[in-house]
Amino acid sequence: MIPHAKILSAFFLVFYSATFGLPTRPEKSHVYDENRLVSAQQLEFFDRLSDEVAKETGISIDAVLLDDTGERDVAQYASDIADKWQADTGVKGEVLIFVVQKQRRKLVVTKGTASEILDRVSIRKAEQDLLVPSFRMEHYGDGILSLAGWLTFAISDSTGKKFDIDMQEQPSEEGLTIRGWIFIAAVFGLLIAFGSKGRRFGFFDNMKKLLSVREVENSQWPKIFEDTFGDNLISAFISGKCLTEGFDALAKPWTVNFILKDNSSEEVAKIHVHDKRARRDNIEFGHFYSPAEIVRTLDTNALEYLHIANRNAPLCGIKPLDGFEPRKDALKSECEHKLRNILEQLQKGPAKKVSQKETFEEILFILYGMFFIQTGTYPETHQQVLDLFPSLSGKDPADAIKTILKAI
Repeated sequence: MIPHAKILSAFFLVFYSATFGLPTRPEKSHVYDENRLVSAQQLEFFDRLSDEVAKETGISIDAVLLDDTGERDVAQYASDIADKWQADTGVKGEVLIFVVQKQRRKLVVTKGTASEILDRVSIRKAEQDLLVPSFRMEHYGDGILSLAGWLTFAISDSTGKKFDIDMQEQPSEEGLTIRGWIFIAAVFGLLIAFGSKGRRFGFFDNMKKLLSVREVENSQWPKIFEDTFGDNLISAFISGKCLTEGFDALAKPWTVNFILKDNSSEEVAKIHVHDKRARRDNIEFGHFYSPAEIVRTLDTNALEYLHIANRNAPLCGIKPLDGFEPRKDALKSECEHKLRNILEQLQKGPAKKVSQKETFEEILFILYGMFFIQTGTYPETHQQVLDLFPSLSGKDPADAIKTILKAI
């Protein structure tokens, strides 16, 4: 055989093995299910999920479930299918969940942009955590959907895109045994453990929430604030109780405050178009300060500004009130006034029912100011304040306030 003929023969052999005999992508689905392992309801949900991801990112999530690959190398065969399916649809990236029953092989292949943004180690772990347990129980649809959900979360985290998919609507296998329900609970637990990935969808309310400062910083919110306020924005920041020990982001939202050159109602109204998204992401908008307002109220709001200056997480713009120190006489007057107000309310009986814990927390944050007056420093922990004012550790908040007021 002449050299050119050998080359052509090798080329056509490779071309044939890479093209012919490969499963054809279904016209109206993202799943090729040779043995009908996945229910119609689950297929429909998988397709909706993949369509949404493809629309937002250009990445297609597909699945191929085969009975047997014969003598073919499973990994290479899956890679060939992923290449062909990506070329057929012209998408930017491809994620192929590949399953072969006879060879008992399960793997995920990524192509194009999907290979750039998805970590192989994490994918392997997700395969073992989500596919393997469900397939052992022959719950193929649950396994495929769980892994597809995880991949969607990972793509969301890497691209910053959010998808209009509520995973609470995910259909499960019909006629699940008790063992099956335990598995489903375990899968949800794993998705919760994945942190921000799980929370970008609707498994449970808390899974939609941003639950750490880092998540808020790495979210789209800093850019939203900059785009919304433009040159009017001086600073957007989290501060105060959100950043102290004991804050529970599952129960309470992150409060974002702003310093704007112009904090008129017209300017402030611009951010409220994002109220719905903020609630979903566990964010609320707090106070909108202006430089003029801060200067005007330095003495009357000394405690508030002390907290902001010492406990803040800037999201964009400058660090708020950097280097600010209140006048100690003004701070002392404000703290005493606040303590006397609480004592008066306790003696009268509060207008609304407030737990003793909430009352002690309110007193504690006032005593941060008293700590600063006495030591010249801002406390790092609650315990430092309690060590300086041990009466606050008692059972009666009114008695604690009386003792503290006598001492100062």
